[in-house]
Amino acid sequence: MSLTRTISVLCATLAAGLFASTLPLRAQSPAPAPRGAAARPDSSLAEAVAGRLQATLPEWLASGSVPGAAAAVVDDRHTVWEMAWGTVDGDGSAPVDVHTGFSIQSMSKSFTALAVLMAVQDGLVDLDTPIAEYLPDFTVNSIYEEHPEHRITLRHLLTHRAGFTHEAPFGSNFDDRNDFTKHITSIADTWLRYPVGHRWSYANPGYDLAGYILQILSGQPFEAYVKQHVLDPIGMTESSLNMDVIETWSNRGLGHRRDGVRPPLRIPMIPAGGVYTSVRDMAKYLRFHINKGIVDGRRILRADLVEEMHTIQYAWRDQRSGYALGLLRDPVADSYGLYHGGGGYGFQSEMVMYPEKELGVVLLTNLSGNDVDGSRVRSFVQQSLYERHGTTPVADPDTASMTRLEPGDPRIHAVLGRYGAERGLLIEERDGVVGLGQAGNPGFYPLTFFDDARGLVGLYGRFSEIRFLPPIAGRRPALTDVTRRLSNAYFHTYDFNDAPNDPAGPNASHWVEYVGDYVVLQYGVPDDTVSVSIRNGYLYFGEARCSEHDRGLFFTFAGQALDLRTNAPSYANIPLRKIGGTEETAGRR
Repeated sequence: MSLTRTISVLCATLAAGLFASTLPLRAQSPAPAPRGAAARPDSSLAEAVAGRLQATLPEWLASGSVPGAAAAVVDDRHTVWEMAWGTVDGDGSAPVDVHTGFSIQSMSKSFTALAVLMAVQDGLVDLDTPIAEYLPDFTVNSIYEEHPEHRITLRHLLTHRAGFTHEAPFGSNFDDRNDFTKHITSIADTWLRYPVGHRWSYANPGYDLAGYILQILSGQPFEAYVKQHVLDPIGMTESSLNMDVIETWSNRGLGHRRDGVRPPLRIPMIPAGGVYTSVRDMAKYLRFHINKGIVDGRRILRADLVEEMHTIQYAWRDQRSGYALGLLRDPVADSYGLYHGGGGYGFQSEMVMYPEKELGVVLLTNLSGNDVDGSRVRSFVQQSLYERHGTTPVADPDTASMTRLEPGDPRIHAVLGRYGAERGLLIEERDGVVGLGQAGNPGFYPLTFFDDARGLVGLYGRFSEIRFLPPIAGRRPALTDVTRRLSNAYFHTYDFNDAPNDPAGPNASHWVEYVGDYVVLQYGVPDDTVSVSIRNGYLYFGEARCSEHDRGLFFTFAGQALDLRTNAPSYANIPLRKIGGTEETAGRR
C-alpha cells in the first residue's frame, strides 16, 4: 500500500468489506403525479433516470460485492422510485429495506452546514465573524501568522478554507478514541497547512469545530441541535446523529470493509460524518434542496440562505465548479448539479441534485471503498440530462486578453519541477518543449504559456489549463489544474515539491537520527511503511520534501506537519512508529 493511499483520507478510512448478498431487488414503481397537477417541463426526466438505475444498479452492486444498499430518485414533489438491495450484515442477516439506517459519513457535512445556516437565520451566529468571538479560549498553531483563530470564520470552516489538515490528534480515521470534547480540544494542538483563506483543503476538523460552536452557543448537544433545527423541520424521523439512539436501532446497516475488520460504530467526528439515515428520509432531504428550502409548502430556510448554501464560495473569475457550503457544485448540461459523497467506517454514500431540473438521486451502501462510487453514479445520471439538454458548454480561454510568452521566457523556466509527490504533476522540458506530465506516467502534454491579469497560465489539449496560486512563506506557487470541458474545477491543486536542478539543502547534522523506516499506525496497528531519507541536502518523508521549523519539527512541501521530536512521532497528526524504535507509546500521543 502506498503512502499516498494511506494519507489521502479525504472522506474516510481505507477501503474494505466482506461479501455480496444474493437477495433480489425490491423496487417501488414510479409514483403517479398528483391528480389535477399541471404538466411541468421535463416532467419525465426523473422517471427516465429511475428506469436506467433500476435496470443497471443491481448489476453494479452485485459485481461490486456490496452487502446491502438502498437508492431513490425524486422530483420536486415525491419519490419517483426507491430500491432496497441485499442485507444489513451479509448472508443470513435481515434484508435491507427503505427504512434501514445507513451511515452517510462525509455527506453529513451538508447537514452541519445547513444547521449553521439555520443558526444564522435565528441570529445565533454570523458566517463572517471570527470564531475567536464564539470560542475565546480556542487557539491553533500556524507558521504563517499569529493568532489565526482571529481570522478564521464559520464560512472558512464550512468551505474547507481555514487551512486545517484532515485529521485531529485525538479521534480520527487513524485514532479510535471516542470523546467529542477531547477531539475538539486536540484541534488546538494541530498546525495549519495553509494561511487562513489561502486555498481549499478538505479537512474534517473545520466541520467538527463548526458543530462545536453551535453546541456551545445553543447550550444543546450538537446532535440535539441538528435534530431540532434540521431533521424535525424536514420531517426526517428515521435519522439521527445521537449514537446512543442509533445503537438501539434494530433496522440498521452494519459497515463492512474489504479486509474483514469490523469498523467501530462510535466516532467523535459527528459534525463531519455522524449522520445515520434511511433512503426514505434522504428523499425528503433531496426535495428540501430541490425546492430551495421549502417543505410541504412551508419555508424552512430563507431563500437568500439557501442560495448561499448552493453558491460556490470564494470563486475565481469564471469558476463554475467548486465547493459551496457543505455541497459541491458542477455545471451540467445547461444547468448545474449539487452533490456530496461520503465513505468510511464500512459505508459509502452519494447524493446529487439538479434543482432546476427537479431531480435528485441518492445511493446508500454498507461497504466502504466499493466501485459504485460518486463519480460513477453522477456520470450515469447525467447522461439523461445530456441527451435532453445537450452537453455542458465549454468556455474558450480568453487568449486575446493574455500575453503569450516565448518558449525561452524565464517565467516558464521558474515553474519547472514536480508538484505533488508520488503521483504528482511534472512541468518539464523534453526535446526543447515544456509540457505537463505525471510521475510514473509516460504521457506528456506540451504547454503554451500566457500571462494574464491573474498570473501565469499554461494551456494544453483542447480544454485544459494550469494556473498558479500566489506564493506563501517563500514557497514556490502551487499549481491548479483546470479542466474546462469536464468541470472547470479550481480545487485540484498541487503544491510545488522539488525540481532536479534545485540547489542543495542545509543537510543539518542532527537529521541522521531521524533517517529510517516508519510504520503508519491506524488504531495502533501498522498500516503502511514510509522512509525518512536525506536527498540533495533535504529531509524527505517518502517523496515529500520537508523543511525544518524547529528542531525535529518539519513541514512538508504541502504544509503537513512531520513531528519527530518525541518517541511518538506523527505525520499530519497520524501516529508513526520508527522501526526499531520505542514501541510503548505506539498509536498514542
